[in-house]
Amino acid sequence: MDRKFYYFDNAASSMPDVRVLERYREFSAAEFANQEAAHSGGYALRKRLEKAAEELSVALCGEKRLVIWGNSGSELFNLLADSPAVAGNDVITSPLEHPALAANLNRTAKSVSLLPCSDTGKVQIPDAGFLALHHVQSELGTIQDFPERKGVTFCDAIQSAGKLPLPHTPEIIAVSGHKFGAVGGAALLLRPDWKEAKKLLKFAHSYRHTLYRCGRPEVPQLLAMTEAAKLCAAEREERLRRISELNTLLRSEFNATIPENSASPYILHLNFPGFQSGVLVRMLSDEGFMVSAGSACASETDEPSAAMRAVGFSRQDAFSGLRISFGPQNTIEEAKKLKEVLTRVLKNY
Repeated sequence: MDRKFYYFDNAASSMPDVRVLERYREFSAAEFANQEAAHSGGYALRKRLEKAAEELSVALCGEKRLVIWGNSGSELFNLLADSPAVAGNDVITSPLEHPALAANLNRTAKSVSLLPCSDTGKVQIPDAGFLALHHVQSELGTIQDFPERKGVTFCDAIQSAGKLPLPHTPEIIAVSGHKFGAVGGAALLLRPDWKEAKKLLKFAHSYRHTLYRCGRPEVPQLLAMTEAAKLCAAEREERLRRISELNTLLRSEFNATIPENSASPYILHLNFPGFQSGVLVRMLSDEGFMVSAGSACASETDEPSAAMRAVGFSRQDAFSGLRISFGPQNTIEEAKKLKEVLTRVLKNY
């Protein structure tokens, strides 16, 4: 881009860390062989990925987990939905899930039950059944709790991985490198003590290598994602402190949808009844600020925000939400500038 811009749409896709980009270049130059090859080069890459799986899970979860690698979160949602864990079974979820997850659950599950949510986006977790639920809601930023339960839990942690401590209890956790400073890559992290973990690993191998339902993730991308996760772990507390300052600065000036103690500092959802968020996004973009009206995957729809409707907004007011999402590159000066420009845009609307 030729002109100065300020990027506050990190929940859609984060700005790659320059250190990760350098490591990705190095991996691309050295780790280019096919990890499925029978020769020693392929064997070496398989061993390298085994080590990376351990490093990734420890960096993001604080514990060793089994890993199913993927290219994107949506690809892994497809894999999970087609697996014996979901296909043909009853599933419990919420109306606040990412459209890609919701579409896949509805595609293969025997039934999909939706949990009611409060006006802050919180849900009551049932003790039994297969539960598919976000950790941080991708539009509103609400943080869900994950208590111990008898049923199996799938946790969509794509908006929290690398940013917040992840819950230990879910048997399956989904993460995506695009959201924490990597150039791509994704993974399902499985609790090794879950009795169905090996069955899901076997299915994933068949899904990729026998059914050819998804592509092979490239090793340099997965290794770079692992490096990004390690950087996030090392710098998490300092990043959280700085980003919380930016969030608080803007939250103090505008009408936040979710209370500060219930939301991720990385996502600030504002609501402006009487204003069209799509128009606000374009006006801010003209001023050099990139924000979102909601989930990027639903940006082209003419429908009101499903998340805002779920937490009690009227159809009309559900067109008025604005999501500001932060990344490590954002500064306090940028946040102050955004506050000034958004105030002016609202006045000149």
